[in-house]
Amino acid sequence: MKSIEKKARDVEEEIIYLKEGRKPLTTESSVLISSSKYLNSARMRDVVSNEMLRKLGPDLPPAYFIPDRLKAFEEVTDYPYILEQFEHEKREKPEFAEWLNRRQVASIKKEELANYESGTLGNDIHKFMLETGFDIDFMFKGEPEDDYQYFLKRFMQNHDIMHMVTGLDVTPMGENALVMLAMTCYFDYFNPELAAELQKFNGLSIASQINTALLHHPSITMAVFDSLEMGRVMARNMNTPFFYICWEDHLHKSIEELRTEFNIVNAPAKGTWDWVKDELGYV
Repeated sequence: MKSIEKKARDVEEEIIYLKEGRKPLTTESSVLISSSKYLNSARMRDVVSNEMLRKLGPDLPPAYFIPDRLKAFEEVTDYPYILEQFEHEKREKPEFAEWLNRRQVASIKKEELANYESGTLGNDIHKFMLETGFDIDFMFKGEPEDDYQYFLKRFMQNHDIMHMVTGLDVTPMGENALVMLAMTCYFDYFNPELAAELQKFNGLSIASQINTALLHHPSITMAVFDSLEMGRVMARNMNTPFFYICWEDHLHKSIEELRTEFNIVNAPAKGTWDWVKDELGYV
């Protein structure tokens, strides 16, 4: 009996130690309220719980919750604050201001790529368009109204081309690696405030991939870690921030030439992560 009582006291002492004797704040509010605007958002709570706790499988595509996530983040985004951060970066980095002011956008159509020689980026994009129906403007269509909209538009225009050039495929692991490449690049180049605003959306992708692997798919856990490391190493070796590269100006070059030119190293062999798709039941 005494041992049971002692054990109970030990547990109580552990709780006090871990919680440092503090108690949660109370409020007279009849609804959930927090100092975190993200926790206060019902849509965000729903998206995060689904992404963090769901089991991956063939019934839903990996990107199924992206539209819901976009809506959730849109509701809690401080748009004027982001534009202020862009202005701050432009003052600190004249080359960034110049790049933004050029407003270069790509207009790549299948028929314009048909005559590129085999082995060139233009030919690879052409084949990808024929096989998938890829449209370079499948998101953030229309004329950007400010720097932030332009940045997002260029990111999406470059996204699938980045998959081709880096060899980081469109499997869940390839997406992880490309997210980590972007995140590393942003935090190495921008002030952390803007880098965080640009990567909050994708940060959830990485966190949920790790969590769902641990909860439901332990066999892919190390592949998740390896893909993140691969993306980080690749970003740290590139000699040009990836968002500055206008791939439409390099369509005549081969993937090997582009990797040499921008020092893109450690590209995975084709099919490296096919086993992960098999493990998750994706076709």
